[in-house]
Amino acid sequence: MSNRLTFMERLSERLTALEAIIRKLEPVESFLERVELLEKNIYATKKVFTFSEACMYIGVSESMLYKLTANKEIPHYKPRGKMIYFAKEELDEWLLQNHELAVDDATRMAHEAAAVQPFLNEKRHGKRKKN
Repeated sequence: MSNRLTFMERLSERLTALEAIIRKLEPVESFLERVELLEKNIYATKKVFTFSEACMYIGVSESMLYKLTANKEIPHYKPRGKMIYFAKEELDEWLLQNHELAVDDATRMAHEAAAVQPFLNEKRHGKRKKN
């Protein structure tokens, strides 16, 4: 029975020591946030990205970016035929393509188009019936 108490006491001491270490590590979280902020600022100032930087910048996996470059779906450069580089401006343009309208915008545009060109006055395409 005495072994059990000493084990429990040792466990309690270990837990207390761990709690003290965790309290000391709390400032590390603010440090990590600052490092993340610095990384974001670095991406804002660079004009050309390496492959891994481009993955992080656009938020895709390496395999996905390889597929996009192999299919020539994303603009990229290979100055010596091996290393792949990306221009930041072109990546931004690529990310902003295929703009999807919000429901309100699409409805408003449909109403405006209907007011300008009513459907009933348009010529219909296809086979015409003889009178």
